[in-house]
This record gives sequence, structure tokens and C-alpha cells, in this order.
Amino acid sequence: MPTPRVLESATRVHVGRFRPAQHLAEHLPQGVDADILVLGCGDVRDILYTSSVEQGLPERKLDITACDLDEYLIARNVLFLTLVLDDDDDVSLEQLWNIYYHFYLDEPDLLILCNQAQKLLSLSQSLQAWHASPYGATLRFCDETTLSLVHSIWAKYADAVRFSKPWDKQHWEPFEDNLRAARLRKHCTVRASKQDVARSCGPLATQLADKLLFATNQHWERGLAGSVALPDLRKKETPEIPNPVFAIPLMNPSASLKYPTDPLLSFHLAAAHAKLTELSPLRLEEEEHSHLDSQDRLLQMALMQFDDWTDAFINAAPRTVVRFTASEAFAFCYTLRYNLQTGATCAQWYRGKLGFDVLQLAESEYGPGGKAPKQFDVVDTSTLPDDAGVLNWLVSAGPMLKDAPSSTLYTENPHNMSLSSVFEDELVYTTTTFSSLLGLVPAEHWTNASATSRFDEVWTAWSDRKAPVEAKTVCIAFRNAWKLNKYMVGEQPNTANLHTKFDDVLDFASKVFTSLFGIHEREGPARRQDLKHLIAQTPPWLQHTEDTMAALVNAMGDEARLNLTELRERYVGRLVSAQLGMRATCHISAFIHESSPDLPLGLLDSWVSRVDKRQPAFRNWSQRPRTVAVTVVIPREHWAAVKPLSRGGGDYREWCSALMSGHIRYFGKKDDNGGDMAATFSDVQICFGAVKTEGARDRDDFTVSVEEDKDGWNGTSPMVISFYVPTELVDAMYNEACVGMGLLRTTRNSQGWEEELEESVVVSEVECFDENRVFLSKYRPGQTGYAVTEGILRDLQRKSETSAERNAAASPMFTANYHMEWLKIDTITGRLDITSAQGKQLLADKVPIVRRQSSPYTIDIVFGKKTLVLPLSFPLPVLADGAKLRVARKSAYIEVVAPIAQPSTSPEVLEDYMLPTALLQPSGIPATLNIPHLNLDRLPILALDDKSRTRFLTTLTSLTFSSRERRLRARVQAPADPPPPQSSSSTSQTTGNNNKNSSNNNNGLSSSARLNFKESLFTIFMLASGLQGGQTGLFALTHPQRGGVHMLLFASAVRLDGAHGSVVLDAAVLPLTKDLVAGGELAEFLLLLRALECCSLTVDDAELRLWKRALPALAERCRTWRHDEATCEYVRAGKAPVSLDDGARVLCSCGEGKLPADFMPLPEWETVAKKYATRVAISPVYASVLVEELIDPALARAVATGEALGDGSGDVMKACRNCGKTEEQDGVRLKRCLRCLEVAYCSNVCQKLDWKKHRMECEEAEVYVHGNK
Repeated sequence: MPTPRVLESATRVHVGRFRPAQHLAEHLPQGVDADILVLGCGDVRDILYTSSVEQGLPERKLDITACDLDEYLIARNVLFLTLVLDDDDDVSLEQLWNIYYHFYLDEPDLLILCNQAQKLLSLSQSLQAWHASPYGATLRFCDETTLSLVHSIWAKYADAVRFSKPWDKQHWEPFEDNLRAARLRKHCTVRASKQDVARSCGPLATQLADKLLFATNQHWERGLAGSVALPDLRKKETPEIPNPVFAIPLMNPSASLKYPTDPLLSFHLAAAHAKLTELSPLRLEEEEHSHLDSQDRLLQMALMQFDDWTDAFINAAPRTVVRFTASEAFAFCYTLRYNLQTGATCAQWYRGKLGFDVLQLAESEYGPGGKAPKQFDVVDTSTLPDDAGVLNWLVSAGPMLKDAPSSTLYTENPHNMSLSSVFEDELVYTTTTFSSLLGLVPAEHWTNASATSRFDEVWTAWSDRKAPVEAKTVCIAFRNAWKLNKYMVGEQPNTANLHTKFDDVLDFASKVFTSLFGIHEREGPARRQDLKHLIAQTPPWLQHTEDTMAALVNAMGDEARLNLTELRERYVGRLVSAQLGMRATCHISAFIHESSPDLPLGLLDSWVSRVDKRQPAFRNWSQRPRTVAVTVVIPREHWAAVKPLSRGGGDYREWCSALMSGHIRYFGKKDDNGGDMAATFSDVQICFGAVKTEGARDRDDFTVSVEEDKDGWNGTSPMVISFYVPTELVDAMYNEACVGMGLLRTTRNSQGWEEELEESVVVSEVECFDENRVFLSKYRPGQTGYAVTEGILRDLQRKSETSAERNAAASPMFTANYHMEWLKIDTITGRLDITSAQGKQLLADKVPIVRRQSSPYTIDIVFGKKTLVLPLSFPLPVLADGAKLRVARKSAYIEVVAPIAQPSTSPEVLEDYMLPTALLQPSGIPATLNIPHLNLDRLPILALDDKSRTRFLTTLTSLTFSSRERRLRARVQAPADPPPPQSSSSTSQTTGNNNKNSSNNNNGLSSSARLNFKESLFTIFMLASGLQGGQTGLFALTHPQRGGVHMLLFASAVRLDGAHGSVVLDAAVLPLTKDLVAGGELAEFLLLLRALECCSLTVDDAELRLWKRALPALAERCRTWRHDEATCEYVRAGKAPVSLDDGARVLCSCGEGKLPADFMPLPEWETVAKKYATRVAISPVYASVLVEELIDPALARAVATGEALGDGSGDVMKACRNCGKTEEQDGVRLKRCLRCLEVAYCSNVCQKLDWKKHRMECEEAEVYVHGNK
């Protein structure tokens, strides 16, 4: 296993999560069939929401595979989806809600559930019967065991109708006891905050988080959400019959219900508070809901979306398949990958963490003729990286992605915004190095751009009054979209492998090995007296084992195109030469099953002395394996003693639980510290029950099985553990060693447990030769072979490569050069062979050769005065400045040694690399690389007539500027004219200039195209919403030195984007090409625009180029039409945008005129202009939390408490409008703007810096107006 085995006696029951539903296909082009894998799928919120978003978009087929270890959750999900598909008029929306979300039901609801369960029982007698049922086309199972488990749970549901009377309460008492224990545990361990619920309220968390947090805690205490609050149901009695979908799993004493359980967290609730237009989607009719308080409005909004989502799933069912498997996620990944390579349906991985049941996929789905997908457009790991770490998932699940620019792997884990290196710490090394070694990169990393706002979590964290603000470090839940690195270049994928030298990979692996395990400092956990030393020296994370390191070495070597067998042998040789002794045994063992016969296992001879008093039976096997399965019986009195130390073992410290390990301890020789030599093994499988054997121990066919005790931790049976140990090690130590189970503590989870663990490090051990408790076999119980490893899969993939692929890999074009002290790639050497006659002649003529950077990934080799220009496209962004040029004129090749461009240190190279696109092949359809897709017609429309309800937009859009960009912005604006202290004039957008253009410093433009682009976006949002200056929806991008107006933007509406905690401008763009203007058809329309209020946004060359590069992504993300591959200009040009030249076409013509009716109330819009305009979705674009600081803590504090940026949550006079300083915290004296009296500043400098923005909203205070009267 890639992760340590936690001593966990409780089965965690997850009902809800602190995040709203996500569109599973939000990074995929519309209308393209998609295969999606969701690991740790949880409830059906994402599946239902995805169906809703897809409504109105080009139709496609979706095949979703949902993997979760909890079979009760799958039983609940499938039963609910069958009720939805039935679309029975006798089952109301409220009853669907109650059955899926309520812990208690009334009798009519219970009967619906039980009758449905009985119906499903008759349809699920076999996998073949289920797939032939009315539900089988849409809802399928990946394996027979999952169906069998679900079938048995449905039987319990159906039987629950017998216990629906008041006198049956005693039957449900274990359920009630478990609920009480869970609530007490939550009270002692969980301190929920507004930040936890913020994502479901975005972008209005400051207004709604308190109310949602109250509702979340109410559901936790009562098990009900909303029914009792509905006006027409308040007279009804509170339901009291336990809902079987929750009561059945919680009847188990080992079950542990996890907080939260509130269904409202699944929905996007901002629309419940925002003022929406009359025709807006998701609008609560005021006449029907005006009497409701805020909490009831949250419920009504959730019900409205629930209704929409379920209807959408019904409509999408003919084009949708959802497949379910109850299995551990790593097991499913490796089994599926093995199935892809060999067609075999079993990879010898155990299905779950407890028991010896091996995962076996269904032949009908994954055998010959099976249609279940094995590679995916999307792999979503949900919140699994919290426990397993990001690194493990990228190694094991990354290879399951299809080879396409749109393919996306999602990970989600906490990110501390106060620590810039925290993400790289999670990966062990730098993101740049990681992306090159594994071929995956966070989409936000190179672009430093995101359309997702993180600020709702920031505001709610800083506004929480429970802790001092200064002591806080804001930790956000960060959802990261990983892309195949080779497609991040944009227009054409870079298929050249980045080669790495053997020694560099080995040096790097050694550094990572030390970082992951600190094995040079750590002692084995076999002796009680070494416990305190162990706790002090063990690294503070829990996510990695020796299998992680083995998988990583194989993945790195494969990506670097090295000989994997040689790499393994040399790496193990390094472990041996490091003289780590027994401590390295587990790491060596992890490589044994995938290596060549000459792996140097003879190293064990130097550690032990053979004593042949007794001989292990396996010496007589005709085929002696490299590892032997050691199965050990742990008596109940031994494991029961440490149960209180387990997760869920009775104590309320949820994360203070021990790590289990198998070990072999050799007492025939002492280590350097005078203790017994011991080797520990993390890949331990456990079960409870009685060991059964077949065959003689000295025969090859000797097997071990376990008759499982289903009571598990609550039973009286012994525990059985099994793990692999190198055969040579067991053979040498057989007479003078013990095997057993131990506990490993780490500094991360040892607080408060040192005293208890001092007596419990060794749970149980027994001599190797004790045949009553120790069983040595070829394979572990339940297995008929060794579990497939990363190395085996990589070897199989190599064998399947074509000769052309192998030849390409053998000719390196790019080589990574490492700086080992910093654990990163320092430079890349790119080689360009000159094969043309012209090029060779120019080399012979000794024509001067220079380098020139044409894109972040490309350095052009320029011969003479551009006589010949040869582009060299690198696999990572590089810098031409500082690059070295090596010219081999006789050998006819050129090498460029270029430094890596880092987004945090060299942003100028990546200035316009912000919203890139790449083309899918062979269709030529564009795919956005880092901005999510939307269905604009499904998003709520903000009403803009009440500024007090939309003031949050000022905060939301102004924070697109990172802390660094704010400083740069201040320098650009510094020469501005000082604001008049009592000026009576104001500036309107009708003057034709945005706030960039009022400075006398180069027309107010920065040298940063990205900063200018964000300034333009900010201006567009402020004027479209009417929050600063007047209001207009017309914008012209103007370059005075390059022909004037280049494109027109028409803003139709500002919509809420709750899924991303932001807003989006529903707009159309009309690029003014030379052909279009010369044709004259737009002449009268353009003339009419001069009489209308239109904001002219002055741009320079760099910003205009950035706009043109961004437009394809902005259009593709909201596309409701299909590309015509026969006529699409993207397909013909082989790139998007079509051209960056002045007056040339930017977007393809496929989307022109595809706009809703009455999109813009303009003369001649419908008859003339509309047919040349393309719909675009423009969001505020934020910096990436992976790259730089998003917001200064002082400013965050001021905004969160309503002291700055006027978001409507407090008095804007409490802090400096520009820098956020306060009188109370910073000891400054604030002075008001003498004209409006609404904002304050700490100094004249801050007033001047803010004037360009403030003067557009600064209006004379009423006190002056009344005084004049």
C-alpha cells in the first residue's frame, strides 16, 4: 500500500462534506463524450449537478465510474437514483429529499423507501439480472461483490418496515447510542467555523455563513433539514422513525458518524440572499417567499436546486452511465490499469482495509467485449489526498488519464495561505521538478491565473472572533486541477521527453527518500525502550510508505525514459551502500517483485548469521519465491490492549491514532545502539477470524485463508495480520527472530499519547518457527499472486510501445540538469539538429547565431539577419536571458542551455500566458487549459439597481490584484494628479477612458500586460454593475497607435458563479477585422455607438495580444454550439487564436451569432451586429495561491471586518481605503474624503493612490446638498 496502515477500529460514516457540488466535466470541451472516474465519490451531489450544468449545452455521453469504500453509501446512492429515475408522481420532491437526507422519517416516507428496496432486491439477484433491469442501462456495478454487498443492505432496508412502530424504539437503540456518541465526540473535538461553510455561500459568505453554520449544527443535532421549517408543514409532527439508510450502518458499534451531515452544504446558496432579476434562474419569487427568514430561504434555494438537479438527471439518463464499486481507491486504480495493459480482471489487490477479499472486476464489464472505460478524461480524487497525500495519487492515478490536453486530475487538500512553500512541501520537492518528472502540472502553476475566488474562506476565517486575528493562519480547502505537462505549451503539444541522467535521478531519489522517511535518523519501533527516541525522530507526516518510494522511482525512471531494471538495481545498490542495515529492508522488499533476477539480495548475509537448528518448510519448495507471506495470529488479549489507541477506539482525539506495522526482530545480533536488529513493513493487511490452511507447509501449493469474524473489532476472535518479507531474510533469521505487529507513532499524532504508547509499541510477537501462530506461504490469504505494482505496470507499458515510440525516446532532444542542493531542475539543455541544406550552409559560412524568446516555452535560433529562424520548444517555460548557446558547426547541431522560468520569480516571461488553449486531436476543437467551463444560461442574474446589494462586487473584483500586483499598481499610479479635497466635479465612463488612462505616466499603463488586463477587467465590472461612475454595458478596446478600436465588448448581465465563489460577466465580443470593417455592413451600427455611452479601454501592444490570446478560452468555456470541423478556422490554422495580427480574425466563425434572444437592447443589434458577435464568459482572474500571496494580511483583516473596500458588511470609515490600516490596530489617524465623507485614508499618499478608482464613485455628500438648499 502507498499509505501507512492506521490502527482504526471505527468505520467512518461520511454523510456530508464542507463543499458544494462541482461540475465533474468543467475542464472538458462541451459536446465531447467524456469518461469520468470519481475516487472517494461520497454522495451524488456532483453527479446530479453535472447533469444540471449540461442542460442546454451540446449533448454528449457521460460515463461516470464512482468508487467508494463504503458499501452503505453506495446502497444509499443507487436506491436514491432509482427513485429519481422512476419519476413517480406519487413520490414528491420533499419525500425524495427526506429519504436521502433526513435521519428520521414518517411512516409514508419509510414505506416508499422500503418498497423501493424490496423492488431492487428482486432485480439484483445477479449482475446479469441487474444489468438487464430497467435501471441497468444507466446504473451499473463494476464487480459482483459490490452488487452482493449492496443487495444485502437493501434487504435490511426492506426489513426495516417491521420496526416502524413506537414500541420498536428498542430495536433502534444502537443507532441512537451511536448518534449520541458522535455528537459528544464532535462537541469535544470539532470546532466548526464560518470558514468551514463558506464555499457553499460564495461569493456572499460574509452575509450567509453565520446562518448556514447554524443550520449545519442544527441538522447535526436533530438529523432533519428544513421540513419542520416549511410553512405548510410546521403543523406536522416531527418524524421519529429512524431512516434505514443512516440507521442500518450506524447500528454497528464500530461505526463513527462524521461531522457535518447538513445537506444544505451541497448547494450553491448565494442566490438565496442576492437580489436577482425577474427572469433570473434560481430566483425565489418574492410574493411566495417574502415572509421567510434567511435560514428558510437557504432551505428553499437548496430545494429549488435539488428539484432542478433531479429533473436534469432524468433527462440526461439516456446519455449517462454511472458505475459503482465498493473498493479501496488505490486497489481500484491499480486493478483498472492492469486490466488496461493485460485484460486481466484481478490485480491481487485487497478490496478494503479490513479483510482478505481480493478485488475482482466483472468480466461482463471489463473482460472481452466489456464497455466500461479504463482510461479517463477526468479523475477526481475528492478529499482523499487529505489522508494519502497528493504525491501518491499523482503517481497511481495520473497514468489513468487519456492523452489529451483537456484531461484533468483533481486533488483537494488543505492549503495554508501564510506559507508560500506549503504546497511544495506536500510534494516533497519543487512543483517544477515534479511536473517534469511525472508529466503532470497544476494548471494554475505556470499561468498564475484562476477563475476561482478563495476569498470567502479568507473573509470568514479573519472575521471569526473566537481567536486573535494576529494569531491566525488561514488554511483553505484547495482544489487543484492537474494537466498533462506536455500540453501546457498551448498550440502544439511538446511530445519530446525530458531526459534525465541516471545519476541525477538516483541522486534526486536519494534526497526524496531522506525527506520522506528521515531514515538516517530513525530507529525501528520494535523495542519499548526506544519509543521516546522514535517519537522524536519520526517525520511529521503519515502519507507515505516504502511502496510510495518504489512507485516514485519507477515513475520517474519511466518518464525519463531510463532502463527501469538498471535503475532499480542501482537504486537498491545505493540503499545497500548507505549502510542502513535492517532499516532499509522494507524499502528493498518493495522492489523485489518487479526486478531482474540479479537484484543484490545477498546483502542480507552481512546482517545476520545463519543458525540451522530448524529449517523453514519453504526450503523444500520447488520454486522458492523472492518474498514469503508471513501471516501471524494476534491473540485478542493483545490487540484489545491497544484498541483504545486506535482511531475511533473510544477517545475523542480523532487524529491521534497509531500506525500499524509488521516486523521481524532478530535477536541474534545487536545493532549499533545495542538493540535487537529489526525490519518493519508498512504494507500490512488485517482481519479477524480463524486461520485455515490447505496442503503441507513444505509443498508449493500450501495456502492460507481466514474464516472471517464479521464482528471484527467488536468480536472475540484473534486478529490475523499478513505482510511480505524477503525470503532470504526469513530463511537467515528463522531460528533467532520473532515476527509480529507493532505500532509506530509520529510527531504529528503522538501528542498526549506518549505514556500510553510507552507500554504498547509491540502489540504482539512470536518466534518465527511457532507453527501455531506463524504461517509462511507464497502469497497472502486470498491472493493467488503478488499485487501488481507501479514497476510492473510501467514494464508492461514499455512492452506495448511501438518501435517508433521507442526510437523517439532513444533520441533525446531535451535533458534536465539538476541542482541537487535545492532539489530542483536548474536548467534544461535543448538540442536542435540542423538537417536542412540551408541550415548546414549557414553553419559552414559561420553566420552569426543568436537566441530570441518568442513564447514562454520557445526560444528561436536566429541565423544572421533572420535568414533562417528555427524554433526550439522546451517542455517547460524557460528564460532566453541567461541561456547559453552551443554551436557545433561541423556536427551540425545547436544546444541551448536555458534556465527554468519560475512564475514567482520571472513573471515577465509568463505575462501573457494567462488563459491558454490547446487543440484536441484529431478534431481540432479548442480545449481550455486552466479556466472552468460554465453554462451561463443556468446561472443567476444579479439585479443591479440596488448598490447596497451589489457592493460586494467591488471587493470581489478588486482582489484580482495580488499583493505583488498591488505594489506594482501603486508605483504606476503614483504620479497621478492629487484628488481635490472638496472638488465638485466627477468623472464618468462616458468620457471614453477607463481608470488606466487618467495618469500622465505612459497613459497610465503598466509595463505588465497582466496588470493592465486586470485593470481593464476591474473597470469593466465596475461600469457594467454601475458601482463606480455611471453604468454602461459597452466597451471598446482601443490602441491609438495601431488603428484605434480593435474589438467591442457588450455586457449583457452579471451572473453569480457559486461553484467558484465568484461572478461572471455574460457578454459578447465583436472583433473588428479588416474584412468586416471594409465590408461596410457594420458602418451604421458603429456610427450609432458613438451616440451611446461606451467606455474606451486603451491598451498597448502587450495587453492587446493578451486579450486576443484569452478570447478563445473565454468563448469556449460558455459554448452552447458545436464547431463545424469542415469550416472552423481553428482547425484550418491549427491553433487558437487564429491570428494575433492587427485586423486579422481572432476567433473562429462557428460561434458567431449564437446568442440568446434580446441579448443586447441596442439598435440594429439583432439585424446586423449580432451575427458577427460571439458569446464570452468573463470572470475576475485571480493570482494562484500556489505562486504568490493573494492578499496582504492587514488588508484581509480590514476587508473581513468591513473596514475597507466597502463591501457592505461594515463601516468603511474604520480603515484606510487604500492600504487597510486601522486606527485601533496600527495607531494611525484616519482622515475622511472631504467630498463624499464615506471613505478614509491614513495619509495623502494613500489618498492619491486610490483617487483614480474612488473619483469614479465619489459623489457629493448629502450634507453639502442640503446645506446648499
